[in-house]
Amino acid sequence: MELRKHLTLLLFLTLVGSSNCQKSSTIEIIPQPVSVKTNEGSFNLTADTRIYLPENKPDWETAAQYLMILAQQSTGYHLVSQPLKKEFRDPRPNSIYFLPDSEIGSPEGYKLEVTPRSVFIRAQTAAGAFYAVQTLRQLFPPGFNGTAPSDDSNTWTAPACVIEDAPRFVYRGLHLDAGRHFFPVSFVKKYIDLLAAHKLNTFHWHLTEDQGWRIEIKKYPKLHTVAACRKETLIGHYSDQPQRFDGKEYCGYYTQEDVKEVVEYAKKRFVTIIPEIEMPGHSLAALSAYPELGCTGGPYAAGTYWGVFDDVFCAGNEKTFGFLDDVLAEVCALFPGKYVHVGGDECPKTRWETCPKCQKRMKDQGLKDGHELQSYFIRRAETLLAKHGKKLIGWDEILEGGLAPTAAVMSWRGTEGGIAAAKAHHEVVMTPGSHVYYNYYQSDPMTEPVAIGGYTTLEKTYGYEPVPEELGPEEAKYILGAQANLWTEYIKTPEHAEYMAYPRTCALAEVVWTAKEKKNWPEFARRMRGHFSRLDALKVNYARSYFDVTSSYSNGKISLAALDSALKIRFTTDGKEPAATSREYTGPIAISKNTTLKSAVFEKDKPMGKVLTVKYLVHKASGKTYTMPRIPDQYTGGEQYALTNGVTGNIKTWGSWVGLVNHDIDPVIDLGAPTSFSAVTTHFVNSKVSWIYPPRGVEVYGSDDGQNFNLLAKQDVPAESMRGISVETIRLETPGAKARYLKFVAKTFGVIPDGEAGAGNGAWLFIDEVIVE
Repeated sequence: MELRKHLTLLLFLTLVGSSNCQKSSTIEIIPQPVSVKTNEGSFNLTADTRIYLPENKPDWETAAQYLMILAQQSTGYHLVSQPLKKEFRDPRPNSIYFLPDSEIGSPEGYKLEVTPRSVFIRAQTAAGAFYAVQTLRQLFPPGFNGTAPSDDSNTWTAPACVIEDAPRFVYRGLHLDAGRHFFPVSFVKKYIDLLAAHKLNTFHWHLTEDQGWRIEIKKYPKLHTVAACRKETLIGHYSDQPQRFDGKEYCGYYTQEDVKEVVEYAKKRFVTIIPEIEMPGHSLAALSAYPELGCTGGPYAAGTYWGVFDDVFCAGNEKTFGFLDDVLAEVCALFPGKYVHVGGDECPKTRWETCPKCQKRMKDQGLKDGHELQSYFIRRAETLLAKHGKKLIGWDEILEGGLAPTAAVMSWRGTEGGIAAAKAHHEVVMTPGSHVYYNYYQSDPMTEPVAIGGYTTLEKTYGYEPVPEELGPEEAKYILGAQANLWTEYIKTPEHAEYMAYPRTCALAEVVWTAKEKKNWPEFARRMRGHFSRLDALKVNYARSYFDVTSSYSNGKISLAALDSALKIRFTTDGKEPAATSREYTGPIAISKNTTLKSAVFEKDKPMGKVLTVKYLVHKASGKTYTMPRIPDQYTGGEQYALTNGVTGNIKTWGSWVGLVNHDIDPVIDLGAPTSFSAVTTHFVNSKVSWIYPPRGVEVYGSDDGQNFNLLAKQDVPAESMRGISVETIRLETPGAKARYLKFVAKTFGVIPDGEAGAGNGAWLFIDEVIVE
């Protein structure tokens, strides 16, 4: 009888336990943890909540103090902590326990258990406990973010749950360029707070550039009295012609006391700072202060516009290495982390090729070219850093000419550098421009602040996979993780920096923390909607690109989409702005004539993002498929059929252009049936400063079988004489033409001539819609 009662009770408890174990989707954490199990009830934080810490563990106290500061600033509660003096057995109610646990597998992993009585944080290290705190803050209402006492009905509850978690990668980084534009210490601290809140653990601080030296070096005071200033700054985009400048001196640098303050601040958030001191290139500002370190002896001036400059540190001058030895000694003393970044990227060899000292160095060292001389330079830097117990890390150009023996590589020019370094058993951080360059546009460039170019959406960043398929399991171990870079040529203010970094950093956090098999874009997009309230509470000036509408055209119909399928889209075709009363999008929209479509995301009849305005052209090739012998190097907006998508391009919106380098663009369009047409029109980009050249000519052919083509029209283009930046139209008359297949050929300009930007490289060719009338 007693056994039956016992089994009945056990069955009852099992059923209750099962009914309380809800789906983990009811808890929304970014980045997504390894496992989440929810239980019945919640923990209520009050002014009387006590925090218990392991005794004599200062780093654990740091993690707990962080939670206490959050609570004080968010709720006004002054929580009290006390040491856990004996073995933990009997938890007290209304308490939060920090418990070292050697059975937690990962050094940064944790187990967070929230019950109605108490909260238990178990981790192998204090870093793991800190990340548990970051998860716990997301379980409380959005106001629990350490900004200011918030009114969330004065109830601070976290749902009962058990979360087990650990990061996928040991390196999870975010970069800030303070060289092009200087950012105050207060913002640098906020930047670190935000990346730590998303469980990133590395801050890459870019401190020297052609346009400014931003760190005090006591032995070389002119680095902050001279090199920290530039005479003026470029207005608008680098490619704008003629270039204009603001005529205002621009200065700024961090004192060593500033640096110490920031380093200590980061340490309390378990963030390691990697300083970057550029060499041998991007050193024009340093040369302006100490011209004897350049090949020509100057005079030099800090750069006032963006790009790559020929004047670099002289690799044949021993004074250069004495200077760098002194600089790195002071830098290494300020930053306790393992790595110092030396740049190593975009170093022209022009001055070295004509410098007697550099040529002598090459002869004495048996170096055959400028690449090997740069490798020699980087190896010398590696030796200087090793004296101070530091490892060298640099951009992937340091591979050229031979990689320094212990160097680590940041792979930014795609994945090739990272693959090569990992196969050579060097540590690698993946940071490709294609997915994690935050100076790229994240939304329609026509509606965005000026950026350097490119197009990297929230979804594209989320979709990045740091481990290349080309690597085997052993080689993949050398991929430490990934990092996003925020270059600031066109980013002058903290508000703009936040706008470019968020919400894309939320996606990055999941790329580097969450297990590959648990990543899910639709699920992330759903969680991201709730996360915006937390960014609001943190006063982050994030971009609202999440609420963008995208459009496409095929077979006479326009399709619209939002990142989150749950969002409602409204649109108009009469030229008016979308409103709460406008038609709701429920499926593809058929059009039979040229149409201007305006659309926007709405939530509760309120517009949530920007209005997308697209002018669609209906012509005999719109929506038709085509083939090309080469896959274009750049479908800049990701359009599969950008030459027949009904949309023409302009100088800022790259989504409707197709580009090739040093090759013809020659699509064969299938019109579906023999079709009469009288003219073919397209547009091309002329921007030689950006290496984008007009075609030398265009040709139109017709065919009935797709194999044998007859020339219908051709026209030369005066490519050499065209200047400035423009979008040009070219129209070819084809009276009486009839064909099923239309071949359009735009002839590449070829190699860029001497004296022009990019001389010796193949020119880009950009073509948009092939309009068949």
